[in-house]
Amino acid sequence: MTAYYEQRPEKLFIGEMTHYPVAAHVHDVAELLTLTQGTAVLTVDEKTYRLTAGDSIVVFPLIPHSYDRLEENTRGVAAIFSPDLIPEYTNTFHGLLPEDPMLPAARAGFDLRLAVDRLSQMNMESSLPLCVGYLHVMLAGVLHSLTYRPVYDYSQRGLGFRIIQYISDHAFEEISLLSVSRALGISVSHLSHFFSERMQTNFRRFINAIRIEKARMYMRDPARTLTEICGLCGYSDMRTFRRAFQAEMGCNPSEYLADMKRQGLAGGSAVL
Repeated sequence: MTAYYEQRPEKLFIGEMTHYPVAAHVHDVAELLTLTQGTAVLTVDEKTYRLTAGDSIVVFPLIPHSYDRLEENTRGVAAIFSPDLIPEYTNTFHGLLPEDPMLPAARAGFDLRLAVDRLSQMNMESSLPLCVGYLHVMLAGVLHSLTYRPVYDYSQRGLGFRIIQYISDHAFEEISLLSVSRALGISVSHLSHFFSERMQTNFRRFINAIRIEKARMYMRDPARTLTEICGLCGYSDMRTFRRAFQAEMGCNPSEYLADMKRQGLAGGSAVL
């Protein structure tokens, strides 16, 4: 499945990690994960990592990543945050990339282990200042233990943010390589190259991945029909919607919705 763009509503989350697999995606925030028990298999920038208790991994902005497999008892502390919220590391996140984003438990210092232990017992909503303080400790413990390669063309990295942000804002409208290139003032070939080299996909598949992810969210609403969802997600007709959904999910929208209902995850009408 193509990596989709996850437009997170918040710029800061500190708490329990996900308990279920998550498809390949990118976002403009950074992500830091430390396992406290169990095992997890993640793919970051096309490389697979197996984490066990005490291991940490950091995902820089705009890096494709997925949660592939998690044991039933897997637990961990996750932090998702805008690099600009923590000025000490803004230049690191924007100007460098880690040679290896994983820090094994054997190399984790006492301060990192202490911060993870504290955060695993805290709630961000009731203890935000302390949570942010321990996040600083986690970042110091992980980021200072990694080695990096520079992002030589800083403007290209900034351009990547502009491309992803523009597309996330306009993905449900009439949009094409030409319209995006004109809006951002870059060539069509340059834009196409960004998707093939940086995102490992093509422009149209990236747009469809965003739209189908949104469609899956709408399907949880019992008040929405598939015909309505089709329009909300930028498709002009159901035939195009079905074809895009089939390519992305391996089944058509009606089949997917029926399966969600069997699992008790949706109650919407499958009107076509």
